[in-house]
Order: sequence, then structure tokens, then C-alpha cells
Amino acid sequence: MQQSLILGLTFLALFATSAQAAFTISGTLASESPGGVLKLQRENLDKRSQTLEGKLTIATDQTFQESFGGQAGLFTLILSDQSKISLAIQDGQVIEIESDPQNANDYNINGSRDTETLQVYEQFRKESLARLVYPPRAILRKAKTENRDSETLEKLAQDEVDGYSAHLKELNDFVIDQLEPNVALYATSLRWDPDHRIAELSQVLQSFTDANPELDITQRMQEKLERFRATAIGSRAPALQGVDLDGTPHTLEQYRGKVILVDFWASWCTPCRVENQFYKELIETYSKHGFDLFAVNMDTSVSSWKRASQRDQITWPQISDSMAWKSPFASAYNVTALPANFLLDEQGKILARNLRGKQLEAKLNELLTN
Repeated sequence: MQQSLILGLTFLALFATSAQAAFTISGTLASESPGGVLKLQRENLDKRSQTLEGKLTIATDQTFQESFGGQAGLFTLILSDQSKISLAIQDGQVIEIESDPQNANDYNINGSRDTETLQVYEQFRKESLARLVYPPRAILRKAKTENRDSETLEKLAQDEVDGYSAHLKELNDFVIDQLEPNVALYATSLRWDPDHRIAELSQVLQSFTDANPELDITQRMQEKLERFRATAIGSRAPALQGVDLDGTPHTLEQYRGKVILVDFWASWCTPCRVENQFYKELIETYSKHGFDLFAVNMDTSVSSWKRASQRDQITWPQISDSMAWKSPFASAYNVTALPANFLLDEQGKILARNLRGKQLEAKLNELLTN
């Protein structure tokens, strides 16, 4: 009787432990020393932030194992040398991480279909970047250091922007056509293109939502689509309010009654710096017809913002909260890459997105001089 009771209590204890453990991470890493500690961080892509989910201690035989009770989501496992392993984890998974025998700096991960999907996506994303974005970026930077003429720089800047646009479209295509709609979908949301096959992308998200309605990441992805709708052509542009380099407050509402270009830029963004020179010409030509610029700087350093503004001779109103990608300004407008701009009519409705160079000038000519 007593033995049966002990067995029953043991079973209940094991059941309670397994019920609380949403997923388990274990493995062996040759690079880790006994007693070392790995950190598991949960990723919040919308806030560009991480929270500590828990720690894993390396045993004497260089193994580790720990169970976690949190929701499914996107995680980063930080090793003792600060290198990182990205993981997309669904409830109930038992993930095993082993050092690659052929490469001590690489890892084999088993037990998580979601992580496998994430790895396939990341491999494609990096290949696409290397093919479409890095070559024109290198050419532009070289031309800028050589002080090439403004017309050449504008063309090369447009080449880089076009390359990045093609890159984002490829990523949307990959998600829609090839990606299994599991937890890895959240990782892709950082680079969704709102102008390319968005209805089909919404269907992919709906499939994930139907299977995972309770997850925080589901809500975040749905909210991202809602922000896409809020910045769609014809929508009223989200409010913007902040201070400039002198501490003077500016609001987007102040400039109602004009055609406004809301421009997101940063000192480190070469195409942005090229466009600033072009914007000076636009202001000179079209300000008398009711055109103005309202810039949002995305630097984290006020000194970098100030130095770039002085060098580019920016005279139009601009604001910044020095939070870069964590800025509510970027979140409200779904800005995840630079340069980015939004052309607004006199009532504050969005007329176009990401018009540049001759296309932007032609649009202003059509709106303001005909």
C-alpha cells in the first residue's frame, strides 16, 4: 500500500514537471567548459529587445539540459564566448544541440522542425543579400569616397535601394511559396514587404493563427499587418511628434496644408546621405508651391545626427528620439530598413511610399505645378 502510494506520488510529480515544461534544450558543446553558463533569451522583434528566459549550466562532461515553461517563440542561446545560436521553438519540443565534428564553430540542431525552417530561411536571406544588395552597396560607397558627381551618386544610390527592394520581394516570395508556417514565421516578419503579395502573406499568417491563436507572437504578427494597413496608400499617416537638435518641438500636424515628404534617415545610411543632397534641390524648387520635408533621424547618437545634419546642410524640420530601430516612430510607420519615405497630401493622407530621385520629382511636379 505504502509502495503504491509512493509510486503514485512520483508519477504525479513527474507529470506536473512535464506539464510545466513547454520545451527542453539539451546537448553537448565541445567549446564550453564545465561550470559554464549558457543564457537563453526570448526575442521581441517588434521592440528589438530580449528578455532572459533562463540559464543552462554546463556539466562536467560538457553536456547541458534544462526545461522551460514559457510560450513557443523565437530565442537566442548565448554561449560563453558570446556567440549566438538562433532557435525557433514550439511547445513540446526537445531540442538537442551538438558541436559539428567537422567545424567547432558550427552546430547541429535536432528536435525542432521550426528551427530547421528558420535555418533554411536564414540561409536564403543571406544568399539573397549577398547577390542583390552587397554589390551595389559596395559600388556606391566606393563612389562616395571618390567624390563622384551628384548625378552618378544618385543613380548608384537608387541601384542599392532597388536591390534591397528586390531582396525584400524575394523574401516575401520565399515565405509564401516555400516556408512551412510554423514559429519561424515570426522571424521572417521583421522583413515583410507590405507592397508585395501581402494578401497571400496574410493567408499564411492566418494558417499559423488558426493553429496558434494563443501565442504572443501570433498577436504581434497580426498587429504588424494592422500597421501595414495604417500606412497603406490612402490611409491617414500616423502622428509624429518630437524635438529637433535644438530641443524645439515639432509635430507632423503642424505641416498640414502642404504636401509633405516624411523621410526616415540616419548618418550611417549612404543612400540617405545622397538623397539629402537631392532634397535640398527639391526644397528650393517646390517649397514655394507648398512642399516641405519632415525628417525622422534614426541614429542612436545625437552627435552623429548633428554632425551629419551639418555636413548635409539640412534645413528642413526633423525629429529624433535616439532609439533607432526601437523607436516608436519606426514602429508606427513599419520602417525596418533605410532609406524610407512617405509622401503625404495636404490632408495628411499617404499618396505614395519610397519615391526617390526622378520619380519623386515627377510626382511633385504633377501635384504642385500643373
